[in-house]
Amino acid sequence: MIKHVRLAGAAALIILLTAIGCKRTLYNYPSNPLTNYYIPLEVGKYAIYQLDSLNFYYYGQLDTLTHYLAKDSVEHSFVDNAGHTSWVVVRYLSPATGPTVWTASETKTVTPFAQSIEEVENNLRFIKLVFPMQDSFTWNGNSYLPDNPYQGYFDFSASTNVYLNAWSYTYLNTNQRYTAGGKTYDSTLTVLQANDSVHLPIITDTLFAAKTYWSETYAKNIGLVYRHTALWELQPRTLNGQSAYKIGFEITMTLLDHN
Repeated sequence: MIKHVRLAGAAALIILLTAIGCKRTLYNYPSNPLTNYYIPLEVGKYAIYQLDSLNFYYYGQLDTLTHYLAKDSVEHSFVDNAGHTSWVVVRYLSPATGPTVWTASETKTVTPFAQSIEEVENNLRFIKLVFPMQDSFTWNGNSYLPDNPYQGYFDFSASTNVYLNAWSYTYLNTNQRYTAGGKTYDSTLTVLQANDSVHLPIITDTLFAAKTYWSETYAKNIGLVYRHTALWELQPRTLNGQSAYKIGFEITMTLLDHN
């Protein structure tokens, strides 16, 4: 009798452990589409940003901050060979001071899918947003990128600046209020794409230093309201007399107006 009880107990334990092992994580999928958090994909829609760009001139010796107005405008749409509708967004730039004169700067395409939104910019494809939209959810938003995608512009050596395809995007502060540019948005979410540094703050120019940071905040029914991107490195001063210098870039975008 005792033997039968033990066998029954063991069987019950196996069933319980199997049930626990097979338990799936259930997510709350929002009723609103992902496009509600992006630029509303409709021809004629636009968003205007204050764009601050930090660059390093004179062989990386001079930090120069340049200010622009940037206008992202939804120009038209097309259907690709797979039957997906993509939207063409043109970015125009104007000096931040003086008369506003828009000049086309770059073009990107935005493609909404059932569970994600992808963006192609400068021939680089990013998975910007995915379901489920909840805190701490992660995904590889740069999985389509090659190694060292900016090598044609910068000779990066820090692994986080070279292997962007290893970044892990993470949702933060979903459905939270957010203030940017003096304006408060009721329902937003933030995508932290990367946050890494080496030897920061800089205390000597004899040590290599690097910063890798990329964060974007989206507001419901509006789209991107704030972005901060920093990919740069300090190459140290050498014993043979070569001066320390910086390479890379840093960009901040803050929403000013939209329709």
